[in-house]
Amino acid sequence: MRFVAALCTLLLCACTPAAGRPSAQPSPSATGSATSTSLQAFVPVAEKFVEEHRGLKFKTPVQVTFLADAEFQRELAKSGSVDATAYATEAKELRALGLLDGRPDLGRAERELQGSSVIGFYDPKAKQLFVRGVEAKPAVRHVLIHELTHALQDQWFSIDRTPSTEDESDIAFRTLVEGDAVRVENQYIASLSEAEQRQVRLGDAGGPVPADVPEVLVELDSFPYVVGPQFTQAIVDQSGQARLDAAFRSPPTTTAQVIHPDLFLAGRGPAAVDFPAADGKEIDKGVLGELGLDLLLQRLTSRGRVSSSDAQTIAAGWGGDRYIAWDQGSESCVRTRFVMSSDRATRALLAALRSFARDHPGTTVEGRGPILFTACA
Repeated sequence: MRFVAALCTLLLCACTPAAGRPSAQPSPSATGSATSTSLQAFVPVAEKFVEEHRGLKFKTPVQVTFLADAEFQRELAKSGSVDATAYATEAKELRALGLLDGRPDLGRAERELQGSSVIGFYDPKAKQLFVRGVEAKPAVRHVLIHELTHALQDQWFSIDRTPSTEDESDIAFRTLVEGDAVRVENQYIASLSEAEQRQVRLGDAGGPVPADVPEVLVELDSFPYVVGPQFTQAIVDQSGQARLDAAFRSPPTTTAQVIHPDLFLAGRGPAAVDFPAADGKEIDKGVLGELGLDLLLQRLTSRGRVSSSDAQTIAAGWGGDRYIAWDQGSESCVRTRFVMSSDRATRALLAALRSFARDHPGTTVEGRGPILFTACA
């Protein structure tokens, strides 16, 4: 999805706490030299930890800047801009797919979500690291570990990439990048005393996600942090550190590969799928992927249309897809051609999409493999 590409560009190396759900952090109240010095003194300790647990050495020193809340927000805003047009297009597609209610301003919601949840980021263009916090408390130290891991990744593999809008390579790469950093970060947290680990948990609890941020936005933001650590750990466990390094040079290209590491390790990519035809002026095209299909099926599960176990089985049967979106009067439509991995998976998806159609007038489900699914809203 075009929006996912925009999201990945903005947040490639941002660290949000509480990996399943971004949450707010308390703002520092002062920038006294004593607390700044204590944090600065922790930098070489953190660098050594990252080197030992990532298996690579820093090639050059990393510029680290610790900032109070207002200063951090200004730097975060400068590091990436929100493409309002891309977010507006994505909102149309998410509504058509039943993943978004109403007409929220997704661009504004994204800025609000990140302003409340991001507590550190590494800028691969400026080669500089920023942390929101000036005290050397555990909840800030583990963020420094995470961001230094990004800096190390960048020095060895260059993580500043040109975004792609017609496949899943951006979110798949970001899942690799964030998963690796969270993996090292978790090792640091595990090395702390029980009391310090408790401080990390309390510090990461923060405030709630802003009420006007749509659920699907939180789900897309969280995906790399939830799935990424499992993906990178599976690579290390099965094939060693050198294979993880190789993944940065030839990264995964689909969400299916990061959800199922065996697919990536076996070199199994998606099936070749042709784009379907639009019935109006095209506004976007791309791939929903296993992630997009899973989000759609989750909504059917919440309405009692599909069981949770069936939804997981169907999503895991994703073999490839292509979608095209267009405007049609006051509506927008998304037409997706799905290829599943087996006849059984195809039949199961057909049944699920027909259940979707019963709740969404104007939806059509055609074919017996590939499946042509058209939804408008």
